Amino acid sequence: MPPIHNFSRSRRASLAALAASVAAPAVWAQQDRPIRIIVGFAPGSANDLIARDLARHMAESLKQPVIVENKPGAGGSLGTEAVAKAAPDGLTLGLGTSSQMVMNVALYQNLPFDVERDLRQIGLVGRTPLVLVGKAAGARTLKELIANARANPGQLSYGSGGIGSISHIVGEAFARAADIRLNHVPYKGNGPAMADLAGGHVDMVFDGIITAQPMAQQGRVRLLAFGGKQRNAAIPDVPTFAEQGLRDYDAYTWNCLFAPAKVADADITRLNQALNAALALPAMKERLARGGADNLGPSTPAQADAFGRKERERWVPFVRSLKLAIN
Repeated sequence: MPPIHNFSRSRRASLAALAASVAAPAVWAQQDRPIRIIVGFAPGSANDLIARDLARHMAESLKQPVIVENKPGAGGSLGTEAVAKAAPDGLTLGLGTSSQMVMNVALYQNLPFDVERDLRQIGLVGRTPLVLVGKAAGARTLKELIANARANPGQLSYGSGGIGSISHIVGEAFARAADIRLNHVPYKGNGPAMADLAGGHVDMVFDGIITAQPMAQQGRVRLLAFGGKQRNAAIPDVPTFAEQGLRDYDAYTWNCLFAPAKVADADITRLNQALNAALALPAMKERLARGGADNLGPSTPAQADAFGRKERERWVPFVRSLKLAIN
């Protein structure tokens, strides 16, 4: 008969092995399931393109499928809600925008989620100055556009990615800064808005370089002003708003990756590492730079949360002052 202590050790080892064999399939099954990144805007927008690049690079790092799902509507809040109410298993994420994480907080009086209570940041992606894009047959300069708007109050229109989207808010802020009245035309994403701009159905749209520049090169739209502090190397002939007299006006958006608030710390850490690894790749750095974006990686979840809070402190009072609140 073997010694009792040897039997005990052998039994413990067997039980540990059995537990591992039972747990392992569940772990691998979880990693074999695809991760969804929900984009709150239509396909073809700058946000959608960023999400698809991140999905590809993060899938390589995580050794797990990562897919993008578009859920447009209500300035991105439908997509945000889908993430907030998803199972906290680390398989449903959202590509956050300033529209979703900041502007909607000020605009919507009855959001079915709380950004700070129901969501958790994984990390920051980029900060992107926006371009004021005019229709090809419209004004040739910002000064001309403003003059036309003053001569025809409320007649010039601007398209946006939806009520509460960043392209809506910066449009209203632009109208206030330039002391003009514009007609807002909301779409389910900037992609459809830009398509209608190219067709001459609206007069202007605020958009990112990555989607606006190719259309300008084709002669379908005209780039009138850039929202950065200095001109961008990708569009060196486009002057900033400050150069053209609007020195206090700032048009930009930013992106982050977020998850339901109750996702486990271990999953958040794993996803944060994959996000930062993707942002460190030369291809992703070049992709963001080509779109005029400042790469905000690497960041920690805590830094991303702090960034979002600071943006809300800055913008929510301003947006509420515009009296655009939506029920």
